Amino acid sequence: GVENYISILDRNGYFEVTSFSKEDLKRTELYKENMKRAVQKAAFSDYGEYLDSLEMTAYIRDFDKVAMQRITQLTNKSNQFNVTTKRYTLEEMEQTAADPDSIRLYGRLIDKFGDNGIVSVVIGEKDGEALNIVLWLMSCRVLKRDMELAMLDELAAKASEAGLKKLKGWYYPTAKNNMVRGLYESFGFSKVEEKEDGSALWELDLAGYQNKNTHINVTREVFE
Repeated sequence: GVENYISILDRNGYFEVTSFSKEDLKRTELYKENMKRAVQKAAFSDYGEYLDSLEMTAYIRDFDKVAMQRITQLTNKSNQFNVTTKRYTLEEMEQTAADPDSIRLYGRLIDKFGDNGIVSVVIGEKDGEALNIVLWLMSCRVLKRDMELAMLDELAAKASEAGLKKLKGWYYPTAKNNMVRGLYESFGFSKVEEKEDGSALWELDLAGYQNKNTHINVTREVFE
C-alpha cells in the first residue's frame, strides 16, 4: 500500500538532504508528515471526520519575542493566502507588538503527525468601534484544515474583549492572492465598498458572533 511505498522511499534516502540547514530538515520532515496525512485522508469519505482524526491543536496568541523572527519571515514570503500583502521589517513588527491600539495574533498548528510550526498571522488596528484588519495571512502548508476559522474565532473574541463592535478588512488583489478573494464573504462579512481594481472593504458585526471552528482544539497557552 501507500504506507509501504513511503517506507521504501524513506529507506532509500529519497527524502534526505545534503545541506543540513534546520529549515531543510524541517521541510523534509513536513513532507513526510504530509504524506502520512494524505494516507489518512484517503481512509475517510467524510472530510470533517478526517479533520477530527488529525487531533489538531492550535496555539493562538499575541506576538512574543520568541516568535517574532518567524512572524516577520512569514509576513514577507506569504503571497497566496494573504489579503493585503502588507510587508513588515522586524523593527516594524516589534513596534506593532508594542502598540496598545493593535490586536495581534499568531497561530501554530500541531496535529498527531507533527508540528506545522507558526502558520498564520493576523494584525488588526483599533479604529473607533471597529478593528481594521491590516494583515491576514496563512501558510499554504495548512490549507483546508480550518485554521483560518480558528484564527477568526480568536480575533472576534479579542476584539469583543477590547469592547469593539465590528471587524473590518480590505482585500487587495494581486497576481497571486486570488484564493482569498472570497475569504471575508465565506466568514459572513458584508461587502461595504468595491473599487474598480477589485479591492473590496468587508465588515462583520460582532453582536451575537458564533464560533465557526469545530475541528481544532484552541489554546492561548505558550507552546512548550
